[in-house]
Amino acid sequence: MRSQAKINAKRTLALAVAVIMAAGVFADGGYYARQTAVHVSASDSEKTDSAIEAQEQDIADLEEKQKALDAKIKDAENGITSEEEKQAAITEQITTVETTLQKLAGSITELQNSISETQLAIEQNEAAIDTKKQEIETGVAELKQRLRVMYVAGNDSYSQILIGASDFYDMLMKIELIRRVAEHDNDLLDGLIDLKDQYEEEEKALTANKKKLEEDLKELESRQKKQQAQIKKLKGLYSESNMAVELLAASKEAYENNKEQLKKEQEEFEKNLDDLIKERQRKAAEEARKREEERKKKEEEERKKKEEEERKKQEEERKQQEQQDDNDDDSSDNGGGSEDNGGSDNGGSDNGGYDNGSDDSQDDNGSSDNNDNSYDDNNDDDGYDPNIPYGYVPKSEFTWPVPGHYYITSGVGPRWGSQHNGIDIATSNIRGANIIASASGTVILVNNSCTHDYGKNYSCGCGYGYGNYCIIDHGNGYYTLYGHSEGIIVGEGQYVKKGDVLGTVGSTGFSTGAHLHFEMRTENGIVDPENFV
Repeated sequence: MRSQAKINAKRTLALAVAVIMAAGVFADGGYYARQTAVHVSASDSEKTDSAIEAQEQDIADLEEKQKALDAKIKDAENGITSEEEKQAAITEQITTVETTLQKLAGSITELQNSISETQLAIEQNEAAIDTKKQEIETGVAELKQRLRVMYVAGNDSYSQILIGASDFYDMLMKIELIRRVAEHDNDLLDGLIDLKDQYEEEEKALTANKKKLEEDLKELESRQKKQQAQIKKLKGLYSESNMAVELLAASKEAYENNKEQLKKEQEEFEKNLDDLIKERQRKAAEEARKREEERKKKEEEERKKKEEEERKKQEEERKQQEQQDDNDDDSSDNGGGSEDNGGSDNGGSDNGGYDNGSDDSQDDNGSSDNNDNSYDDNNDDDGYDPNIPYGYVPKSEFTWPVPGHYYITSGVGPRWGSQHNGIDIATSNIRGANIIASASGTVILVNNSCTHDYGKNYSCGCGYGYGNYCIIDHGNGYYTLYGHSEGIIVGEGQYVKKGDVLGTVGSTGFSTGAHLHFEMRTENGIVDPENFV
């Protein structure tokens, strides 16, 4: 009975060991979990492609319309049609080109989004391919090891295992082990074949995505060139159009009729703005003075604190030294080795360490925040520039204030016997266009009181002639003003980033038609925005 129980226990133990060994061998097969190749998301890609195709058709239709209008304008130049018909065709063509530019900007944005998605997919493809390659190399190495083991064991190793079984139960256990080993070998081979298929699928996806990226980049370049050509064409149309001439003539007549009132309004505005800037400078200087006093106060407190800590430390060391000296005297009286205890704890390294601490204190004080500035840096915290899709190339940290509308009807300088302090931006469809912050900064003044939003040949007196307007302090002495808005949507004291919408273009205040009056100033006076935007 005892011998049979012993045999049964050995069988059970052997079977358990065999199962555990097999499980350990097969555990590494988990990395063969199948993964799919990374493509640009089908739904996102289809939406983007659909939007791009729709815009392509719209652009094509607009280009056909432009060709017909160009023919009309050419006929007028050749004397076939009247000047009146020519001007009507030019005006319609201006609107058509402006619409084309809007569509091109939208399609360029969509293309850029598509390119970004494809570039991300390519990065994911390449990462997946590298992973599959490493997995294949690992699998091949394991297969080589298995083949080597099988070769060393010999072709008849399985039969010898069966023949060598001690009894029927031992044979069943070994058959189960052989079956599991065979399954593992099959799984190993199947896993390598699966990985190979995945690797090839990833390579196909990578090739397809790279091809798509190349096509999109070529199309983007083509549309950007087309965009520049349209901008050039628009400027030429404006120069031929009577619209700009008529607008200037109307503005001149209105100015002549309101010269004294406008001069008074401008003087009052300049005085109030100068007072506002000086008050901001005074507050900034006061805040800087308070910060400096606070810094010095903090430094003095830190200095006194460290001096007190130093005094307490030295007092503690003195007491410890006195105690040590008393111990040394006692030891000397008892015949002890006073020389061994002399001076080892009073060598000056601790005091030297505290001297260094004083130096550190000076460094800390010296590096305290002494550079706080109430003004914002133009290069910091900039938002997205909505002019980029239009092919706009910035001249400085400031950007164009009305994206998509780039025609200047009047610049900075002498005008009709007075000084024009900004640039007037106007196109045929500018009303309602977004006015954006030319650079990041703080809104310091807003007027939204004007309800006279229409072209007029007189000053309604609102906002000193600027109508609804706002002024932004950009820091470093720079300010910008945005006038004649339908309505300003930001408030005084609000921080805005470059590209943030401030309001929409209108014709409030002294304005003969919808346009944006855009000024740039420094603490020293007016500067020409065309040098910056």
